[in-house]
This record gives sequence, C-alpha cells and structure tokens, in this order.
Amino acid sequence: MKSSVLLSPLAFALAAVLATSVHATQPGNSASSGASGATAKISDTQLNFNNRVTNHETKNNASIDGSLRNASGNVGVNVAAGDNNQQANAAAIATADTAFVFGVAVAGSGANASTGVEQKAYSNNLSNYGNPNNASVNNSANGATGNVGVNVAAGNYNQQKNDTTIASSETAYLANASATVLQSSNGNVTDNNQGTAFEDESALALQTSSSGGSWWPQPDKTPSVNNASLSNSLGGVSGNVGVNIAAGGGNQQSNSLTIAAGCNACR
Repeated sequence: MKSSVLLSPLAFALAAVLATSVHATQPGNSASSGASGATAKISDTQLNFNNRVTNHETKNNASIDGSLRNASGNVGVNVAAGDNNQQANAAAIATADTAFVFGVAVAGSGANASTGVEQKAYSNNLSNYGNPNNASVNNSANGATGNVGVNVAAGNYNQQKNDTTIASSETAYLANASATVLQSSNGNVTDNNQGTAFEDESALALQTSSSGGSWWPQPDKTPSVNNASLSNSLGGVSGNVGVNIAAGGGNQQSNSLTIAAGCNACR
C-alpha cells in the first residue's frame, strides 16, 4: 500500500506564486527511464550599502492594528517607516502528478525544494538625535491559517524576509529540502544622541531656568528610543507563520520554511 503525504496545515489553496516544474515520460516498456519530479526554488538577495541618514527628532512609527483576522491562504504584509528598509515575502510551490497527466503514475527522480536568502548591509552611517522608532503588531492575525508572513520595521537599514518553498511529488523516489541563509553586517556606524523636544504637544513641556533674574524656557532633551512589540496577536493560528518586528537601525531578520514530500513506497 502506497503511503500519502498530507500537508493540509499549509492550506494548499494558497493564492500564491505557483511555480510548477514537471518532467515526465509517457509510460511504456521502460518505465524506469521515466522521470517525474517537482522543483521549487527561491533565491533572494537584499543589499544595503553606502547610505547615510541623519534623523533630527524624526518619528518613525510602523504598526499593524486589528488586521488579518481569520485570514487564510497566502498572506504577505510589509509595513515600514523610516529610510532604506528592505522587506519581502516570497512563496514557491511545485507539484507533479503523472497520474493526472498520463493516467498512470510514473515513478520519478525526486521532489526538491530549496530556499536561499542573502542579506548584506555594510558601510551605512546612521545618526539619530532624539528620534523614536516604534514598530508594533497589535490585535492582528488572530485565527489566521495558511502561509502568513508579516514584516514591520521602524527605523533605518532594516532587512526582513519571509520565504516558503514546497515541492511535492506523489511518485518521487527522493525528497530533498534545503534552506540557506546568509546575513552579514559590517562597517556600519550608528550614533544615538539626545535631541530637542518631540514635535507633539505631550512632549513640549518646557523647563525654566534662572539667569540674571530672568526666566528663560528651555526645551526638554529627548533620547533616541527603539520599541518593538507584539501584543494580543497570532492567537489560534495554524500553518506556517513568520513574523519579523524591528525598531532601530541595521537589523536583519529572516524566516524560512522548506518542505519536500515524496513517496517512500514507490520503489
């Protein structure tokens, strides 16, 4: 009895980027020469270099609030506030079914799924003067199913990726899955300094100082603050869920899922 592989948690009703690669030979006397396989591959590169950003009391707020509830299928969300942030969501799916094509199943070579991610950041200069970076996911993606990728970044030079590759062949002899992630960050400079008051009423409180019998209003000094948060989210989710939340500068984040499914009783 042939075994079957069911990948229902990943909701194959994905409204995704479908990459189908099937090679098969009409069944005949030499069925062993037939080849049926499925290959799904993602190769992504994010490069960020030789940039300079100076923030003076700049407010960067990136948030997802009350969104994606009960979402299903393939969902990709990117939210960024700031400069030179890089975000991406990618999905590749390959299936092979020779029984559907020829009416007879042909044992084949294999199912291959691979993911390659490269993130490089170098020679970037960032100067902050009293600016807040706030990245948050609140009350979102509860009850979501399928393949869900969320990236939220506030600040500068942040790199975020969510990748999913799936290869499935009911008649494959072998199933190979591989994921390679390269992240490198070098030669970057970040300088966080105090700044003057934020440009909102709640932070415009003035202090007074005495000088020669006169009172002069002096603005508050404000620090550079980075806040990344996840609250009341992702409850009851199922499937593959990748979430990246970054606040500040030069963060690198990546989530990768690679699945290859074949048949262990086809020989």
